[in-house]
Amino acid sequence: MQDDAGTLLRSFLNTSFRKQSQRRIRDFGGYEIGKRRQPHVVNVIAHDAADFLCTYLDIKTKGRPATREGVAIAVAEALRNVSDELAYRLTWRDDKAWRDVCEAVAVCLEGCMAFDRKPYDGSLTAQSDYNGWKSWEVIANGERPRGKWRHAWKEKPGDDFIGFDGETCMGRIFKIDFTGSDERWYWLISADGSPRRGWPAAGYEASARSAACRVERIYFALVAGEGRVV
Repeated sequence: MQDDAGTLLRSFLNTSFRKQSQRRIRDFGGYEIGKRRQPHVVNVIAHDAADFLCTYLDIKTKGRPATREGVAIAVAEALRNVSDELAYRLTWRDDKAWRDVCEAVAVCLEGCMAFDRKPYDGSLTAQSDYNGWKSWEVIANGERPRGKWRHAWKEKPGDDFIGFDGETCMGRIFKIDFTGSDERWYWLISADGSPRRGWPAAGYEASARSAACRVERIYFALVAGEGRVV
């Protein structure tokens, strides 16, 4: 599937899976091929993925809106079909293994559900003076990211990154040509179901640096329990 929705589906699956802790990935993949895999983590990973997908995509089953639980069940079913060898390769942080798992899950989901970009209603990005932010909230020229930002796809470097604070995924930044503009970097805060405290969950900036800084500002504010004051 080469359209925008298919690309986003795979991108969001990749983000959701890679933000799992090393321990959870090890439990899923095992300590040897087919050895000591923990089946219970499949449902946890699947529900995380469903939260992420349902936040950012319009998903339908037989023409009707899909539920998060329904999406989670479908993701879990696909994950249970991942071979022992492929699951174990995830514990190496093998990029091809991640890509293969995302593709397998995406194909399974596309077989029973329809995906589209969610119509933007302004609910995810706060409305204000510039780019959804007040003038005092704009990213300064000298500000630099503090976390570790890794290429989401090794074979396509430069336009898709996932940010980590230690082992915790903070969010994602990427560039997709939705508008014909090549100057927008979109960002997403990792969806874990916690209250946003007035902070938007998605938006865009003019550069990769400012998008990464935006993700980190919001992430660290949420970790500190700080709400947005406007």
